[in-house]
Amino acid sequence: MTLMILAHPDIDHSITNKTISESVQQHLPDTEIRNIHQLYPDYQINIEEEQAALLRHDLIVLQYPMYWFNMPRF
Repeated sequence: MTLMILAHPDIDHSITNKTISESVQQHLPDTEIRNIHQLYPDYQINIEEEQAALLRHDLIVLQYPMYWFNMPRF
């Protein structure tokens, strides 16, 4: 099973990331999409819950804004 971690701070005004995430939802319904900014608007991330989500999946996709130009550092 696949996990997509969506890390766009303003997905409603995104063209590319919004289109990609909506297409994944439509064509790959078994993919779990975790919108980090929607889940944690106060930036108080539940580490245990996110670790459990990572362990439930075989494939992890990081989806973030193109204007970041690089993968986020964890």
